[in-house]
Amino acid sequence: MLARLNLPRSARLLKGAEFKAVFDRRRATANELFRIHYADADHARLGMAVSRRVSPRAVVRNRIRRQIRESFRLRRLHLAPMHYVVLAKPAAAQANQAELRLALDQLWQRFNG
Repeated sequence: MLARLNLPRSARLLKGAEFKAVFDRRRATANELFRIHYADADHARLGMAVSRRVSPRAVVRNRIRRQIRESFRLRRLHLAPMHYVVLAKPAAAQANQAELRLALDQLWQRFNG
């Protein structure tokens, strides 16, 4: 049987209170394109914040979100059990797909569990 290739709803942070709980812990790591806030949890879950400050163009913000989501999906089972909120920095809007993926991979390596 084939493994599911999507990111299930249970692996995402969806409510404002869930995001706030992560931000209230004030634990973060960053590089030039992204910042990841994280908090201990029972399993790995992803939240994303890609604001208009990153790019006024929705197509650019959505491209960044797709890269974040795919990167997390591929590594989710190997990550430490935490809630992660990935924030894109404005420099991410000018990065190509390979640069975005490399920056995310560098950050995810810090959380191998």
